[in-house]
Amino acid sequence: MNKSNLILAGSGYLGESIIAEYKIIKDTFNIIELCRSIKTHKPGVKSIQIDFDNITDDMKYIEGSVVVYMAPPDTESLKDTRLNKFLNKISYYRIKKLIYISTSGVYGNCNGQIVNEENQINPLTDRAKRRANAESQIKSYCKRNNIGGIIFRVPGIYGRNRLPIKRVMDRDPLIKIEESRTTNLIHVSDLTRLVIKAFELSNKETEIINVSDGKAIKTTKYYEIIYKALNIKLPEYISYEQAMSMYDEKRASFLKESRVLDITKMKELFPDCIKYEKLEDGIEKSL
Repeated sequence: MNKSNLILAGSGYLGESIIAEYKIIKDTFNIIELCRSIKTHKPGVKSIQIDFDNITDDMKYIEGSVVVYMAPPDTESLKDTRLNKFLNKISYYRIKKLIYISTSGVYGNCNGQIVNEENQINPLTDRAKRRANAESQIKSYCKRNNIGGIIFRVPGIYGRNRLPIKRVMDRDPLIKIEESRTTNLIHVSDLTRLVIKAFELSNKETEIINVSDGKAIKTTKYYEIIYKALNIKLPEYISYEQAMSMYDEKRASFLKESRVLDITKMKELFPDCIKYEKLEDGIEKSL
């Protein structure tokens, strides 16, 4: 049996998690990760160094592959020109499926309301606007080339080495629970299972899918669970307005948005992929 190539474009935290589960897909795929620096892996996984902003190498290995694109957009404009260059480069080859890891941030601030894939997007931050542009590029590419595309709208990813431990150790003040915004989370291993299951999805048009653990939570509650898991006394609580003036710009921008992701579609298409529905279990595993 000839195995296809699985291309992990912009392989980082999620890419490493997919590679760690290679045993699940080893009979179907050889993995090729495209990243900024060469990494060492087990047989069946090849690492190729690539500059996504200036791709000059031959990419014949793309032919007949499944591509998971995870590279962050560049910041030169409000468009993802990095993705545009990549899509132009691979347009010379035929691929089977294109999976894009987007962000639920494209919905903008929904004031804690439930949002599904039919909701109109309203990105507020520059990074979310670039992701919205990337989604448009992915849909156009897949339609033009008549291939199945999948766009995962992903909330905050947590897992091993991806918890706000420094903020906890520094005892940064928390927003009062009644003023805290609602956020959504997913453990990296759950997201990995979703991506792997997506390889099997038979779809001719691009599917947009919200993903999360299904348990929207106040941001402050998320931190309280980490404090409890580490057996550290809780810090002081401050108002939302105080936090906006105290937190750095990036952190503050996340706290300006509040939404609850409807994951009905995810559960219908990919049942039993979410292992860490209980955040306490996911955080314990991450520690």
